[in-house]
Amino acid sequence: MFRRIKSLLAALAATLIAAVSFTVATAAPAAAFGAETFGCRVSPGTILTWQPVCTNSRPATTYNAGFAVLNTSGTYDFSWRIDGPYLGIFTGCDRTSSGCGVLVAGGSTDSVVTVTVTYTQNGQSATRSATAIINGYCGGQLC
Repeated sequence: MFRRIKSLLAALAATLIAAVSFTVATAAPAAAFGAETFGCRVSPGTILTWQPVCTNSRPATTYNAGFAVLNTSGTYDFSWRIDGPYLGIFTGCDRTSSGCGVLVAGGSTDSVVTVTVTYTQNGQSATRSATAIINGYCGGQLC
């Protein structure tokens, strides 16, 4: 009986070590500089992915156009530039934020807001842009 328990414990220990080794071996490596992506999405809306060009998908009086640097690893400095008719900053858009949310008016005319970010880490920098297109709605339909 003692030999059977000892054998069972040895098998359990081997299985545990194999599982931990497999988990460590298959863990994704940390992102390095250059692996970052930049995109936007508009809320309210139904398109939830971050894209270089984003658009609204339903009528609203005000939209939040969100812009984000994704796949970051470590500490960065950010510099944001916003071009286009926006009402104000909703969140972020500062030196320590990987995201920038701006408020854009809805209505019957189209609006285009382009955000450019320069991000820097350990002396390396990159500049990316994304554009939010806010389509005008007339009632529940695109104008």
